[in-house]
Amino acid sequence: MSSSLEGVREILNKLTSIPRVTGSERIFAPSIAEILEPYCDVIRIDPWGNVEGILNPGGKPSIMIAAHADQIGIIVKEVTNEGYIKFDGVGWDPRVLYGSRVKLITGKGIVRGVVGVVPAHLLRVYKELEEKKIEIKDLAIDIGARSKEEAESMGIKPGIYGVPDYDPISLGSEFFSSPGLDNAAGVAAMIYGAMLSRERGGIDAEVHFTATIQEEIGLRGAEMMAYKLKPEAAIAIDVTFAEQPMLPEAPRVSLGKGPVISKGPIYHPEVVELIERAAEENEIPRQYEADFRGAGTDTWVIQVARGGVKTALISIPLRYMHSPCEIISLKDVAWGGALLQKTLELF
Repeated sequence: MSSSLEGVREILNKLTSIPRVTGSERIFAPSIAEILEPYCDVIRIDPWGNVEGILNPGGKPSIMIAAHADQIGIIVKEVTNEGYIKFDGVGWDPRVLYGSRVKLITGKGIVRGVVGVVPAHLLRVYKELEEKKIEIKDLAIDIGARSKEEAESMGIKPGIYGVPDYDPISLGSEFFSSPGLDNAAGVAAMIYGAMLSRERGGIDAEVHFTATIQEEIGLRGAEMMAYKLKPEAAIAIDVTFAEQPMLPEAPRVSLGKGPVISKGPIYHPEVVELIERAAEENEIPRQYEADFRGAGTDTWVIQVARGGVKTALISIPLRYMHSPCEIISLKDVAWGGALLQKTLELF
């Protein structure tokens, strides 16, 4: 298992080093393709930045694997006359942005900054601020510029994307923490599954491994790819809420106990049963979630593409979702990739 964990850690280190903000996929797609390419026969990037790696072209049936590559982030809206940066966010809770470090991806390179805070001492002076709810519109990024002109000379302008500026860290022997694990963890499981599939063979299907775009603002990449590929079946890989402190009722999913198999009306019984069979026959740990409406993942749009696609969902447990300190277990990612590979053998 230790070699598997190191392989997964290496993939995650590569993925989390790539700023992958929703909307900037055309910038980072080549880096994703480079990681996936060794395990596929064909690699493609479409005009929007969806990455598609094909294994065993011409095989039957056609299977789509979808893991969204985008992460939450920020977009520059305005540079003030004083050189501060006003911004909007995708998926962010303003509480976790307050006082955080960010890096902005400009045409001149990375520009680092901090989201400013009002010192607690001054909150006692300005009572109206102490009682005010923090909103993104009230926040600003300080990049050390003294004027709008200086900020613009550094490459800052409306439309520039940014992400939290925190390096990944290992916690204990198997936990891994970083911004953007939603959904670097799912992409890593998919790539690890592709690697195992390439190494072990035994797959008759034509498999399309897709790193999809813009999941965080409406599942758009998965909708594009499902329409284009017309797969006979599909498996999406994403993250799901794991147990954590500070909740009155914790989720029943735990880190380090295996990937999660979802059950409910939008998950096709035939594909779910194949996943369960693969887990059972290969003694792969797994957990379960059940819901009537689906979980807001790529499965929503894949299921209803064209005349409908037999769709299922595998999830990686994750703590502190949509924060700079998301945590996963490397074991869950490795098991998720192994479960994917063994399931593909059964098609």
